[in-house]
Amino acid sequence: MSRIACFGDSLIQSFPFTEENSWIACVETIAGIPMLNHGRCGECCDDITDRLTRRSPDSQITHILFEGGMNDIIQGCPLSFSLEQIKKAQHFSTMANRPFCLVLPWYCAASELNPLIQRLREAMLKNFSSCFLLDFEPMFGPLSPRNRYFIWDGVHPTAATYEELGRYAAPILQQWIESTSEEDTKKKNI
Repeated sequence: MSRIACFGDSLIQSFPFTEENSWIACVETIAGIPMLNHGRCGECCDDITDRLTRRSPDSQITHILFEGGMNDIIQGCPLSFSLEQIKKAQHFSTMANRPFCLVLPWYCAASELNPLIQRLREAMLKNFSSCFLLDFEPMFGPLSPRNRYFIWDGVHPTAATYEELGRYAAPILQQWIESTSEEDTKKKNI
């Protein structure tokens, strides 16, 4: 059975709500894919990568999902540093023979952050085209207005948005699991 270890910041953890309200918990309910929540509020990509790479590969984990970058933007981390940390996470996943999914940051209601989010998204698209990319932007639709999707800070989703994110991601992640399982089967048959 496939199991996805989800590493990230508050957007994985589901701040300001409990883990049961996270988008990954919703994916687990809908798709039946066990999703392990390793999200921690306030962490930048280096913190997330450090937690991921300090773990020995668990034989029960079949896939790794990484969501980070918003805190890097908010805390002023250099873009090159953030990208290098994600590359380390991807390399760890590759060496552990686990497919890697990178969640692209979405634009938010704190519009002053959106130019920086765009810069990060473009860099991720350029540097991580070889891994599976999960992009929630099609779910959100037009950039303005975004207020209905976020709590007072303009960055963290409402409970309803976390659920909507999960409903959107469930079939996409299910397809990713199936495609990587097919690839593994082909490799074993060669």
